[in-house]
Amino acid sequence: MKELNIDQTLNLVSCEARELEQSSRYGGLFGIAFVTEGEGVLSCDDDSWHYEEQAIFLLSPGHPIQFKSFYRTNLLTIFFDPFRIAGAADPINSFTGMFRAVRDLFSVPSFLRQKELRSETDRLAVTHLVRLIETELGHLQDNSRDLVANSVALLVNLVKRNLPETQRPEPAAHYSEETDRVLNDVRRMVEHNDHLTIQEVAAAMNMSQYNLNKLVIKGTGETLKAIISRYRSEQSKAKTSGLLV
Repeated sequence: MKELNIDQTLNLVSCEARELEQSSRYGGLFGIAFVTEGEGVLSCDDDSWHYEEQAIFLLSPGHPIQFKSFYRTNLLTIFFDPFRIAGAADPINSFTGMFRAVRDLFSVPSFLRQKELRSETDRLAVTHLVRLIETELGHLQDNSRDLVANSVALLVNLVKRNLPETQRPEPAAHYSEETDRVLNDVRRMVEHNDHLTIQEVAAAMNMSQYNLNKLVIKGTGETLKAIISRYRSEQSKAKTSGLLV
């Protein structure tokens, strides 16, 4: 495990996924993790998804993660002090812009889901920045701390501008026939039961939660949990509009 502390509020850790999973040292911090090598399934709360190299996901206190790796998984993780995030509006803080962006990232309702950078330019930039940071962590020099801090600020802002709220899902017509069928079934279930759970959806479709969620993620780029939340929101807005008419 390679570690670098910057300004007492910013920590970088390069290690195997299982080392991070078993360590309690960073359990109280928020983090952004970049998969530098490996493939597997990541579970958090009632959600799970497949990940591979270049995947990005967020870590939050109170939401433990579990890795089921098909191959050895290595991570570069940036950890942020929660008190620094809370005080991001304070103009006297250094890295204020970066911590403000981190605060915005974790303010999104679906922040725990894996982040997907739709822009090819952003993906390439993130890949090169992660490699640069990994190299600096392996061979620290006099200017490594400043170089890494500036690279981290760029990474955070690249992830922020790919927030789910700024990326609209593709029209249903672009989905596969199977994905379309599943989404229509889910929508109908939500319309009949506003408190529907993922377990109930999977049982109704005679599928495991893992296989159903994997199918939805592969077909739409969103988790089933996020889709159900969106359908609930749409249904609530429709009911409100009906009352106002």
